[in-house]
Amino acid sequence: MAVSLSGNINFLAPAPAVASLQSAVTAVAAAIGVWGPKGNRGGHAALVDLRFKALTLADMLKAEAQYVQNTAQAAAGIDYALMGTIITSSGFSLANARTPQGILEKVQSFHQFVSRKLNKNEAKLKWKKPLNVVNRGNVKEYKVLRNISTDFTTAVEAGITTKTTFTDTNTTATAVKWTYWVIAYNTNGAGVVSDPVTVDVLGV
Repeated sequence: MAVSLSGNINFLAPAPAVASLQSAVTAVAAAIGVWGPKGNRGGHAALVDLRFKALTLADMLKAEAQYVQNTAQAAAGIDYALMGTIITSSGFSLANARTPQGILEKVQSFHQFVSRKLNKNEAKLKWKKPLNVVNRGNVKEYKVLRNISTDFTTAVEAGITTKTTFTDTNTTATAVKWTYWVIAYNTNGAGVVSDPVTVDVLGV
């Protein structure tokens, strides 16, 4: 990092100065040497000195990182790609660079789940998360819609869940044929509508 910052036109006045940072690194290395190798450690005073110098170095590195971030932000404005380039030129690396989620794709493997544990008037649906989900937290919820026909435009909401399963119940005495769709939601709103699944559900 000291090499990357030295003479770097993006960071003309590092704070702390590169020389001070290098001195702190040298001091920690020397303190480690005094404390001794594993199995032949030095006394308590040597350990206290090492901890103090290591803490000093850690504080300096945090201050340097803050300086790099502030300088890069001032230079790049809202051009985040440029900001990242400037930061990495300092020797620091970007932690957890953001990957935009975008609109969610349709859920995968949407199907009826058959189980002996279900009552005769229950329909259980299962699916897998959309393929373009970056991480599990990107899906805020799933909305399940239902219709007595295969017309999605007149479907009504059957329920909302954060899981990848949903159980629906026919509370009437008459058997019904329901068609279902699932839509995943994230901070961008509704994703792509799933393929339909039609289920015959017996009455109570």
